[in-house]
Amino acid sequence: MTEIPGLPGDNDETLPIPNIIQPETNNYLATNFFELVIDRIPLVTYSCQAVNLPSLSIIPQDLTAPEFGVPFTIPIGRYTYENISISFIVDEKMQNWLQVYNWMQQMSTPEDHTTNTANYEDKFSDGTLNILNGSYNAIKTVRFKKMFPIGISGIQFSTVTVDTEPVVATATFGFTSYSIGDVGDDSG
Repeated sequence: MTEIPGLPGDNDETLPIPNIIQPETNNYLATNFFELVIDRIPLVTYSCQAVNLPSLSIIPQDLTAPEFGVPFTIPIGRYTYENISISFIVDEKMQNWLQVYNWMQQMSTPEDHTTNTANYEDKFSDGTLNILNGSYNAIKTVRFKKMFPIGISGIQFSTVTVDTEPVVATATFGFTSYSIGDVGDDSG
């Protein structure tokens, strides 16, 4: 059997193993097995209902080669991350919604120029998304660096609704990067 070559940056976990007939586990990744921790907004993370693992995209560059007539597309461009969106149930005192709202107010230049008092580093917070297995034990850790809020959804009040339904808000965050590692691996 021929060996499948790896790419620079591949590690033992990402390289294909030609002699494996079946996967290491038959368990699937479930969308409801997660735990989100963001120190700056603990009430939001407590009531978190959904979160996305942001996509990563490379913007390829075209390399012109006049002798061939068509440009070659090569993957040397910069990469971009999708924003992270967090949906959470708003508590009746709106404390968790206000945690994000107040954070955003501290980051922007408000009308009266008095609340933008946070220094540069205080405008960010690191976050961790723990991915859990079927026994609710963390198996992977996603670490987000320098998260900051860029949007929070409004709240729609209505007297038409017959049943009492919890209000779910969505907060959107930018960040500088994220890394994925095994639990207990400080490099991830």
